Amino acid sequence: MKRVLPGIAVLLVLFSATAFGQRIRLANTGKSGLSVTSLEQVLRLPEDQIDLATATLIASEYWSDMVAGRSYLEQLDAMAREIHSRLRQQQIPLDFRAIPVINQYLFEELGFGTIAHADDPNDLFLHSVMDRRQGYCLSLSILYLSIGERLGLDLYGVVAPGHFFVRYERGRVRFNIETTSNGASPPDEHYRVKFNVPENGRNSIYMKNLNKRQTLGCFFNNLGNVYSEIGDVDTAMLALERAVAINPTLSESRANLGNIYLQKNRANEAILQYQSALNLNPGDPKTHNNLGNAYMASEELNAAATSYRQAMQLDPNFVDAYRNMALLLTQQERYSQALA
Repeated sequence: MKRVLPGIAVLLVLFSATAFGQRIRLANTGKSGLSVTSLEQVLRLPEDQIDLATATLIASEYWSDMVAGRSYLEQLDAMAREIHSRLRQQQIPLDFRAIPVINQYLFEELGFGTIAHADDPNDLFLHSVMDRRQGYCLSLSILYLSIGERLGLDLYGVVAPGHFFVRYERGRVRFNIETTSNGASPPDEHYRVKFNVPENGRNSIYMKNLNKRQTLGCFFNNLGNVYSEIGDVDTAMLALERAVAINPTLSESRANLGNIYLQKNRANEAILQYQSALNLNPGDPKTHNNLGNAYMASEELNAAATSYRQAMQLDPNFVDAYRNMALLLTQQERYSQALA
């Protein structure tokens, strides 16, 4: 039997019919995206018909046949109706002034929080976040966006290198919502500095408001990594190819797809993905190192050496790059330099 959030079972009864004598109609009611049953169907939908929670719960059902996505959608609907009811009681309109109410409900009352270590693949999935009341930046943001979608709020996902958060923007009102810090509102500059956002922002997806399809593209990137971690390379490749097709200017998706191609001995394709990733984020030492590995697999030793040196220059403590360079020099019988 699935564990239901305390209070949610009651809410499902109380708010399934009426609230304050009036039916609460959620903003996503009637969308085609609520009735799809596969990710292929999701990706064929018009943007305005996609339901983010439904799409990610389909991925949960692929991940585990023990997940019944419909029950989690009912829980999300109940949570959204509870927030809507509180806004009515407090006479707060459905705009930026609703955000503190959402934050108090999710983070203080229900206790959703951040995981200490992102080492459990299950922490990506919406069902797991709702069961455990914990997640990391992307999975908590998907929960937040899913509730916002049901309330009709102008919320968007935003991606930075290695991070994901939520932004409210409508008219002249714009602020960020950090789901790993109980809904705090750091400025854009905080993210640019902390996550080393590349300066060529016009050429990438970073720090821009994402639509739901683009948010799903970020989810597919992480989904690919999850399947890669458990050794399902083919499913990982499918997820990452989807991620790149949706968000071709997300460096991480390109680099991760390159890693999969390299595992499958498709070195030339890996090289193209790594090069595309570095055009978007040239300061990533790991991708330079992996590009060197792909050049090694293609027996392009001089190009490999250049990539390893670039990785070491960007991160003088990058042990793998030194090791790989030593192996390359050994292959060239330059033993004294390899020892150094």
